[in-house]
Amino acid sequence: MPLFSLSDSEGDSPPLTPVTPPPFNGPSRRLPIELLSEIFLLCVEERMDERNTIEIPLLLCSICSRWRDAAISNPLLWSRLSIQLRGSVSKQKTALVDTWLVRSAACPLTIYVFWEECPFADNHVVLERLMAHSERWKTMFFYLPYRAFRSFAAVRNRLPMLTDLSLGTDDDVSLPSPTPSNPSHFNMFEIAPRLRSLECVNFSPTILKFPWAQLEEIPLVSGNVEDCLNILRRGIGLSKISVIFVEGGPVNASPIGQYPHVCHNHLTCLTIMTPPWNEVVDLRALFPHLTLPHLETLTICNFNSTFGQEFTQFLSRLHTLKTLHLRKTALPDDQLVDGLKHLTSLTSLIVLSSSSRPAAAAHGDGESELTVTRYLLEALTRNFFSNDAMDGMLLPHLRNLELTVSSTAARELDIFIDMLQSRLRDDEGLARLEHVRVRPSVELDAEFLIRLIELRDFGLEVEVEVEDTAPSEAF
Repeated sequence: MPLFSLSDSEGDSPPLTPVTPPPFNGPSRRLPIELLSEIFLLCVEERMDERNTIEIPLLLCSICSRWRDAAISNPLLWSRLSIQLRGSVSKQKTALVDTWLVRSAACPLTIYVFWEECPFADNHVVLERLMAHSERWKTMFFYLPYRAFRSFAAVRNRLPMLTDLSLGTDDDVSLPSPTPSNPSHFNMFEIAPRLRSLECVNFSPTILKFPWAQLEEIPLVSGNVEDCLNILRRGIGLSKISVIFVEGGPVNASPIGQYPHVCHNHLTCLTIMTPPWNEVVDLRALFPHLTLPHLETLTICNFNSTFGQEFTQFLSRLHTLKTLHLRKTALPDDQLVDGLKHLTSLTSLIVLSSSSRPAAAAHGDGESELTVTRYLLEALTRNFFSNDAMDGMLLPHLRNLELTVSSTAARELDIFIDMLQSRLRDDEGLARLEHVRVRPSVELDAEFLIRLIELRDFGLEVEVEVEDTAPSEAF
């Protein structure tokens, strides 16, 4: 019989009651327990959800006594847990967590905790159980009411194994200044000698104390221009950061005034986005205050606001950039071309315009695509008639290209194909285009597809994404 049934009357998640199957007498009975327990690790996927961290381990325990012994004897099977909380007390969830903590023995823990449904409280008995084992925390994700974060004071200076921490909340975070009598609300994660990755969802991490100098990655953080510059100034060892800008800042802020100038010598990957409910954040105040001499990947997503000359000047300082990914932006084609003139090190260009963007009034064509136009295609075309292969050449080292094809671009078939063919020449000092991916926002006619297929003879790998939800078709 199963150890316990995951169903009770406390109003938690739906019952997860394993069904006890008939006795099993298959070939696995001849396998050593140690080997069988290792095989069980292959039964769970890396995905952190209830199925892979709760249901499957319990199911393996319910097949037969031999399988149960094999499962229980493997602490790694019980070292991961994804759990949903509600209210401040749950006997069922407490029993489940206690079981996982015991069976995982001394293994480092990977635990995701979600507390998104009221009633909320300042603490939860499950959190208390987990904090009692904070010395084993390795990868932890907490999405909680912000009032519950105060309880983490109990883990201060008890996080020797923590490498990855994610904190999230639905609340509007507004905190008073720390006082000598109550500093723990701010410094509970300040001492974590192995912490390398920090994620903060829906609030800025600058309101808490972290070991900034040792951080290497911030997968996601919400904030504004000031927060972004502040984080980069503190996190001197960061190599990757993704920022959701919920607001911008005054454009006329000077380096001596509101915003300091930040020159970050370690950052190699930067992603900047906006939330769906505010796509017009003005980031012109960010670019003049930021120098990234070793940046290799820049991704800009979901911006329907003015970029301005500040962005072009920012690109001119990115001498090591290899990948530029623009997705759903309002960047005009002429401004993009001006920026590409400075990116001689670029090897991958991805420009994915949104089919729902406003009409390009400046071009007078009534189309919604602002970026991938005839002007951009012609600018990317190599000059056949120049004796100097580098004369006026955009992106001399480009090897990978991914573009949206709108109805306007689809009508420019010859220009599109000529551009691709021109970049397949073997010229000294210039890279050959190796891979192109086309994402049409309209249905492409047979001639367009045939012309793309014919590029196989030149050694070009071509992909066409038929639909947004369908896999790409490679030629």
